[in-house]
Amino acid sequence: MADSLKAKDKVENPEAHFDKPKEIVQDKALSHNEKKKALNTWEQDERQLLTASNEGMPGSKEGLSSNDDNRFGEVVRSKEKIGEKPTHKPSH
Repeated sequence: MADSLKAKDKVENPEAHFDKPKEIVQDKALSHNEKKKALNTWEQDERQLLTASNEGMPGSKEGLSSNDDNRFGEVVRSKEKIGEKPTHKPSH
């Protein structure tokens, strides 16, 4: 039961468990579907950060170091490694 709760938390809050999206791909405890969901969650979060940044609202940690750039590209590459494509946001 504890393992399923931990997996659920990894899927729902991947940034709390992984430093980089590619670590999700390498996690042997997660199923393909769980990896896909975790990467989708991370992708959604990155899209929201990009939108906020483009609207002049930087995130609380954004820009504090040269490594604090957006991880959207890393998420997309990680999704490709498991045979998934990025979710396309519909245009308004």
